[in-house]
Amino acid sequence: MKITSTIFNLLVATCLLTLNLAYSQIQPTNTLFGKQKKVEIANPNDGYIRCATTEYEKYLQEKNPRRMTTAQFEAWVTPLVNRYKSMRTTSQSGGIITIPVVIHVIHSGQEVGTAPNITDAQIQSQIKVLNEDYRKMAGTPGYNTNPVGADVQIQFALAKQDPNGNPTNGIDRISFCKDNWVDTEFDSEVKPATIWDPTSYMNIWTAKFTDSTVLGYAQFPDASGLPGLDPANGIANSDGVVSSYDVFGSINDNDGTFILQTKYNKGRTMTHEIGHWLGLRHIWGDVTCGDDFCADTPVHHDANYGCPTVVNCDANGNEMVENYMDYLLNSYYP
Repeated sequence: MKITSTIFNLLVATCLLTLNLAYSQIQPTNTLFGKQKKVEIANPNDGYIRCATTEYEKYLQEKNPRRMTTAQFEAWVTPLVNRYKSMRTTSQSGGIITIPVVIHVIHSGQEVGTAPNITDAQIQSQIKVLNEDYRKMAGTPGYNTNPVGADVQIQFALAKQDPNGNPTNGIDRISFCKDNWVDTEFDSEVKPATIWDPTSYMNIWTAKFTDSTVLGYAQFPDASGLPGLDPANGIANSDGVVSSYDVFGSINDNDGTFILQTKYNKGRTMTHEIGHWLGLRHIWGDVTCGDDFCADTPVHHDANYGCPTVVNCDANGNEMVENYMDYLLNSYYP
């Protein structure tokens, strides 16, 4: 599921996703995707790395020099987004887009319900959160009364048919003879062996990371292998989203079988990461007062881990700390 005309629509729609608003013992490593880990990328309050997507993108660019840089991607996609904007009406009258999802549960032989082999119910709770957040469903934590909060008319459904045309529940349990995974091993071992056609499915992997400070990361849109949609001439066999098993799902629907942290347990890590998968950057543009390429969001100084009131970089209002692409999401908030 790479950049297509449908995804261009999503890129526009998701610019204003806004938020209504576990600690386990963490085991950090010194590197992230083969590079010395920078202290500043971790939450200063608890040491967790909320999102490693930026670091993963740099890793992919180094592996594949023909892959677009972030600036090149934005230059390529911006006129396409603008073209779609010019065709839109002011009302949200377009059809609902449903994205089929496959969840690859990576484990090492544990029974279902024993970490990291999470239960079907825990997985389904995560899909529920995604739909609540992206559809701004009334009566759920995904609803808000902010005038810029939008139903982006995207929803997610566990796949009903596998790549061979056989019935499936969208949950693909894979046992490897390995208890935990270094980040680079996911690209070299896990993804190539398990990925479903990324032009037909959104692939999500849950697993136990060697570095338990990392919550998740995603691959930005790029080469799909589809005619006319391959500007970087890259490969699509790493496309998807990766999650630590213990932040996947919501404690709100726990039936007694869920294995979740005691803090990042509302499913919002995946709301954030799937925003990246759809092409959204962090709201601060990953540099001080950087560009997130969404003209209708205020310019941020940096990531926000709490619920502060921060004057934006243009001094014409406050930073949008409630945005799903900032870091307020999840935490202790409902």
